[in-house]
Amino acid sequence: MKERMKHVALHAQGLGSAPLLNPGADGARQAISHLGYVQIDTLSVIERAHHHVLWNRVPDYEPANLNHLVGEKRIFEYWFHAAAYLPMRDYRFALPRMLSIRTGESRYFCNGDKQLMKEILTRIRSEGALRLRDLETCDKRSGSWWSKRCAPPCASWPMTG
Repeated sequence: MKERMKHVALHAQGLGSAPLLNPGADGARQAISHLGYVQIDTLSVIERAHHHVLWNRVPDYEPANLNHLVGEKRIFEYWFHAAAYLPMRDYRFALPRMLSIRTGESRYFCNGDKQLMKEILTRIRSEGALRLRDLETCDKRSGSWWSKRCAPPCASWPMTG
């Protein structure tokens, strides 16, 4: 019974022995739709982690499939509980949140460090596109959760380290 339940759980997640999805981009779209979303993850050992999710489920999956699907408006990127690729059928559910952010009603983006945001925008205007690592500053604290290394800026850490 336990082995059967394990098989059912893996199959429902698209990890069964026989692929349930079409190959390539269409299969990636199907997987995202079936799972509800795929969290965009910056961790990269061999490839960024969200590609592993799809590669394990979709025959002939290629990382370029996601950009293709976004470009064709078959999936979209948005921040739900985290940055994610979502099926286009759910776009309507993102619209109220998008509007609340535009009108300043969002509880997530209303307490930003205005000075820090101004400094970052000034750098982007003068230097062009930047990665988070381009904004790093050295943190002099140490402890069990951090060490003396560079970390991304935060409201409590000055831009000039």
